[in-house]
Amino acid sequence: MRGGKVIFKRFGRSYLIVRLEPNRWVIGGLVVLTLLTLSLLGGAVYGIKKVYDNYVLKERIEVLKSENTHLRSKLRKLTARLDTLYEKQKVLAGYLGLPIYASSLSEVGIGGSLKDADLDKLEAYAEFEERLLKVVESKAFSDRNRLRHLPSIPPVRGIRVSGFGIRKDPITGGLKFHEGIDFSAPEGTPVVATADGVVEKAGMNGWGYGIQVVIDHGYGIKTRYAHLSRALVNPGDTVRRGQVIGLVGNTGRSVGEHLHYEVIVNGEPANPDRYILVNFNR
Repeated sequence: MRGGKVIFKRFGRSYLIVRLEPNRWVIGGLVVLTLLTLSLLGGAVYGIKKVYDNYVLKERIEVLKSENTHLRSKLRKLTARLDTLYEKQKVLAGYLGLPIYASSLSEVGIGGSLKDADLDKLEAYAEFEERLLKVVESKAFSDRNRLRHLPSIPPVRGIRVSGFGIRKDPITGGLKFHEGIDFSAPEGTPVVATADGVVEKAGMNGWGYGIQVVIDHGYGIKTRYAHLSRALVNPGDTVRRGQVIGLVGNTGRSVGEHLHYEVIVNGEPANPDRYILVNFNR
């Protein structure tokens, strides 16, 4: 097997290489080394790209998780709002003698995770609410007089501090059923009738309600406004929705200036929140 050759030629006192005949094994080795180097570089580039792609993918997943959490939160809030609307429409529909055609979203079963099925339910429910509202509006227009006797506005401008149902009694500390809702407001703040009606009671009611006003709205509905500093109407007076009937106080079984407000339906306490259709309070 022949080896490689290097041929020199003399030019004066110097020698120059005029021809190089390398060994073919050397050439083969160089080719293999070059290919191996290119392969390693390609692998390194691919690995770097893979790491970068994984990083981008993880970042995208985190963004999608955040967006999904945000959408689930918005869905829960929207569901709660629609359920509240449904409860108010149930009251209004029942008051006008209309049937109830569907269940609330809680009863329908919107889940905690965001799914297409949930969004479909939400869309269908919203469409139902729109149809029901149109029916209610149509009926309400033809029965405006009856609606004027529906207690549908807040009785005072104030901060709602206590709700309807079981709560800790502010005086005894024990659990007790609270038959209305409380609004904190400065003494002397005007209290208004929440619907048209006739004053049934006005004045001191002993240590319990203190100075109170009770209005009979007809159709089995009454409202009570308690712990007033002063009643501005008398039994037998006819009042209109929004008319000032008293002033916020701290009389009777009370630990601070506030208004205690009740809605009584057929002799039983009802949750006033279900009747307040327009709310200007915090």
